[in-house]
Amino acid sequence: MVPLTVVNKAGGNQAVAIAYLNQHAGDAHYVAIANPSLNSNYLTGISDSRYLDVSPLALLSSEYTVFTVPASSPVKRIADLAEILKKAPESVAIGITTRGGANHLVLCLAARVLGVDVKKLKVVSFKSNGESMTALLGGHIQMVVSTVAASIDQVTIGTARFIAIGSPQRMTGSLANTPTLREQGIDVTKANWRLVVGAKKLGAPEVAYWEEALRRLSRSADWRAALDKEYWTDSFMVGRELGAFLENEYAVDKALLSELGLTK
Repeated sequence: MVPLTVVNKAGGNQAVAIAYLNQHAGDAHYVAIANPSLNSNYLTGISDSRYLDVSPLALLSSEYTVFTVPASSPVKRIADLAEILKKAPESVAIGITTRGGANHLVLCLAARVLGVDVKKLKVVSFKSNGESMTALLGGHIQMVVSTVAASIDQVTIGTARFIAIGSPQRMTGSLANTPTLREQGIDVTKANWRLVVGAKKLGAPEVAYWEEALRRLSRSADWRAALDKEYWTDSFMVGRELGAFLENEYAVDKALLSELGLTK
């Protein structure tokens, strides 16, 4: 068994971590967990590295966006929200944590399908999901767009409700009654993915080693249990399929961030 050392490189929504990783170009002993900020940081000028500037090894999981309203809200489904936004998009204050992040972009993709100008949405950025949920329950905002884990506790105790989730199909367990955006006529699905990357300039043998190691991890009982506990979806992907996925993600993010005026 080979020991692993976990180092938290905080700052810049993973920009510092990726910069540190690439200080070890060609060294397969350094890997990092990346999320969609890998691309959005580059597009908005926070970082000089995107998916092409590291060595993508394997996509592990996806965490889908939920639309959460207070339990007392008159908004029961996406159609109710659409009716309000079409008349006055600025009348609904929507909490997020990262402007230009995956949850924000899911909101914008849905709004675009509804025919709502994404630049007119009243989006409020918070430092954490805890703060956004507190604001929701206090009546300061009308909706939170976040990952499931950020809102599930309040939904479970009945103080908030999910009106939609951005997954390709319905989730199971405690999310079985939450309709997808697609079910409600919004053909949008986009995830907060988790990707293992190596430093730039890794060779084919090093990439193959990590792909196989991570494939074994994805099949382990412990990993399957973690997926269920955290409301994650298994999205294991490597090689050309992963490359095509990341290329498409980058194109979608670039178009939306440009539309929002957030690109560098």
